[in-house]
Amino acid sequence: NTAYGFAYYSCSLCYLGDVCNASKYATFALDIMQRMQARQKYCRVYSCLYSMTFLKTNHMHSCLGPVLKARHEGLKAGDTLHATVCAALYCSIAFRCEKKLASVKQVLTHFKREAKVYKQEAMWTPAIPLEQAILNLMGHTDKPNLLDGDAIPVENIDTFIANAKSRDAERLLCVTYYYQMLVAYIFDDLELAIKMVEEYLGLENPFEGMVAGSEVIFLYG
Repeated sequence: NTAYGFAYYSCSLCYLGDVCNASKYATFALDIMQRMQARQKYCRVYSCLYSMTFLKTNHMHSCLGPVLKARHEGLKAGDTLHATVCAALYCSIAFRCEKKLASVKQVLTHFKREAKVYKQEAMWTPAIPLEQAILNLMGHTDKPNLLDGDAIPVENIDTFIANAKSRDAERLLCVTYYYQMLVAYIFDDLELAIKMVEEYLGLENPFEGMVAGSEVIFLYG
């Protein structure tokens, strides 16, 4: 719990813009975990640090291996919840690092099935917008500027967003607005992209662990 406490504090500092001290406390968290040989906490601590702090302090590509290893450790320890979080996080990072979308989609499909086996579909839900964005970019939808298609489990993206709002699922709303913004911008629907940025900025706590924050600034100024 001490290691996770430092990890969570590190992410809080990172969110507030104090990246220097965030990095320091992230190192404390890892040191404590290693000294105590708390392998059962490995996945939980890593899922926290690599969702925020290390994505800002490390090269993104260097995060892939540790996150994947954390997933393996989580499964070995029976922590399927945080293993699923790490799996979804790995796919999000790989989306920006891999050369071929098809390879990311293949890994994502495998982890999605795994989440279902371990009854962790709820923890996998934030990866749904990413999967649909990949399908859009691969040309598997009639309207590539809209985050609609086979990955969305309801009739359309508007219903998906409305359902997330009704559950106060702000993290899901954050990633949904982000990926809708991304495909809209790529496929020249700037009006929709700006609308999604405004929705994103209207959230109480916009999640900026990925490159989302800088991309929002690029689009919106």
